[in-house]
Amino acid sequence: MILRQAAALLFARDALSIRNPNACVRIFRVQGKERLTGSRHNVQELPRMEGNLVRVIEQTHQVLTGLIRRSSKLHDLFFREMPEYPTFAWQEAVVNAVAHRDYSIDTRSIEVWLFEDRLEVRSPGGIVPGLSVQELKSRNRVHASRNPRITRVLSELGIMREQGEGIPRMIEEMEASWLPLPEFSSDVQGFEVVLLNTPLFESSDPEWTASVRDLDLSVRQKRILVARVGDAFTNADYQDLNDVNRDVAYREIKELVDAGLVVPSDKKGKGAIYRVSRLSDTELNAKTGFAGPIRRLRERMAKNGLITNADYREIFDVSRGVAKNGLRELVDAGILQSGGKGRGAHYLPGPAWDSWPGAR
Repeated sequence: MILRQAAALLFARDALSIRNPNACVRIFRVQGKERLTGSRHNVQELPRMEGNLVRVIEQTHQVLTGLIRRSSKLHDLFFREMPEYPTFAWQEAVVNAVAHRDYSIDTRSIEVWLFEDRLEVRSPGGIVPGLSVQELKSRNRVHASRNPRITRVLSELGIMREQGEGIPRMIEEMEASWLPLPEFSSDVQGFEVVLLNTPLFESSDPEWTASVRDLDLSVRQKRILVARVGDAFTNADYQDLNDVNRDVAYREIKELVDAGLVVPSDKKGKGAIYRVSRLSDTELNAKTGFAGPIRRLRERMAKNGLITNADYREIFDVSRGVAKNGLRELVDAGILQSGGKGRGAHYLPGPAWDSWPGAR
């Protein structure tokens, strides 16, 4: 019986062949941050995503891709537009809901709610037996399935993996996008994932953010350098920003202090206060020797014998003005020397090129 139900869910030609009338995904778009009723009703329901589960997942991904906006809020942080939510994060939330919902409940469907500030994915049935919300938040790879036959087929079709890596990667994707970490909740009625699209902070200094982005540091360390530039922070602030414990925060802050990127106060222990050291690009390179763009910059120099403003823009993904300032800073430090004018303007290795940590 169970095998027949799984086969129908996976391979049915149409929704009428599936006994559960709510084995579908319903998508709601809310004009605002809260649902309103009566004359202020602000909820639009889209057509149901129905049929076999593969089709349901594909349709849901297609519709949500069209609804999820490109967010200008993140533009200054990344020098490019990005989706409100990392693609993998919301797709993983949908696939998990379809794969692990309780199909014995036929009175409710999976629901996706798009609010102005968040995306909610709700699935019938509590968290998969054997798991806990705390385990999901721990970032450890944990795997269990309420519907093993369904997850196996979806895995063989390449739609998901049965390796317990989805939730940890979802968390990492939100973290790397400078967004709040996913929220998970569960009760006897259902399981819910909430993704927030409002950045934890806005970039007050885009050029500094561009420099920090490519440093050889963890995402958590980059977050504090951008979030607290020009401001003080404590171990507790680091914990709150990155959802880590005190020991992890202490270790990672110490690494920033040792690198000269964070300056501690004289006070030690629980009352210690730290300040971000706002360094120039040249100083950052000298202190951290970060690879990424700097490596590509010296590779371009080795290949062409010179670099241009266009090369700098391409490598660092910045505007013409930011590239001009960055190149001038390298010239002032003796790392580069300018040559040519107008369209022929270019830069050659300066007297300090060979001694520059980034050029070795």
